[in-house]
Amino acid sequence: MTFPTMEAVSRLRGLLAGEWGLGPSMTALQGYYGLGPEVVEGVGVGVTRAPAELQEKAGSTRYPVIQTYCDQIENKRSEQFRVFSGRMRVVTEVRVSSDRLEGTGEKLHFYVDAVRDVLERNAGCLGEGVFLEPGYEVGFDAVKKGGLNFMQVGRVVCWLGVSR
Repeated sequence: MTFPTMEAVSRLRGLLAGEWGLGPSMTALQGYYGLGPEVVEGVGVGVTRAPAELQEKAGSTRYPVIQTYCDQIENKRSEQFRVFSGRMRVVTEVRVSSDRLEGTGEKLHFYVDAVRDVLERNAGCLGEGVFLEPGYEVGFDAVKKGGLNFMQVGRVVCWLGVSR
C-alpha cells in the first residue's frame, strides 16, 4: 500500500501541536522578543492550504494562522521491494495580522523561530517509516493589506523521508 500524503502532514502537525511542540518553543522565545503571554495562548496548527483571502471569507479567522501542507512528493524508488521510498516536501505557513504596521514583522519572526526550534529539536524518526530530515528553508513575504489591516506570511519548508 502506498503512503498517504495526509499521514506525513499529520505527523508534522502532531509534532508542532504536541506537548513538546510550539508551546515550549514559544515560551522559551517570549523573553527574547519581549512579547506578553497572549502570543502563546490559543495557537493551533491546521492542515489547509488556502489563500488568506479565501479563509477570511469562509469564516472568522483568528491570527496567528499556522497551516501545514505537502506541496511536493518525490518517489525515487531507491529501496528494493518498497512501494514508496522518497521524500515529501512539507510547508508550515505562518500568517500574522495586526491593525498596526509596527510589530507585524517581529510577531512573524517569533512564530517562525518557534517552528524552526521544533524542527531542530525533533530531526530524526517521527514514527514508522517517516524521518524528519535535518535542515529547512525559511522565506518571508512582504507585509500587505489583509487580515486585521496588515498581514505578513512566512514559510518554513522541510523534507520528510518516507520508506514504505
